[in-house]
Amino acid sequence: MPNRAVICLGANVPDASERLEAASEFLGAVGVVNKATPKYLTAPEYAGDVAPYLNRVVELHTTVTYETALRMTKDYQTRVRELAQAQPFVAVDIDIVIWNGAVVRQGDAAAAYFRQGLAMLE
Repeated sequence: MPNRAVICLGANVPDASERLEAASEFLGAVGVVNKATPKYLTAPEYAGDVAPYLNRVVELHTTVTYETALRMTKDYQTRVRELAQAQPFVAVDIDIVIWNGAVVRQGDAAAAYFRQGLAMLE
């Protein structure tokens, strides 16, 4: 039986829509995207006075372990950020928030940007 991950994607660069599309496609290398919300704008939380974020929440089914999925998503995030050199913007943020029904990132799970997407996903 595959693992179920609920993942929050975000970016606040000028080409954020394209960045989220690319990140969504990348997740296909980690597993199967079962559901995804439309992209939606949110005010920055925890980031100070920066541009609004474009977000998307994705449900992913995967046979890899949590540790492998976390490493793969964070490696991708790091590569994109290094190539973009978009300071003070965030080229892409990928966070596994729920893994097999358990919240693994409490702060993200409580944040409005994630709750809004989770409500659209369910």
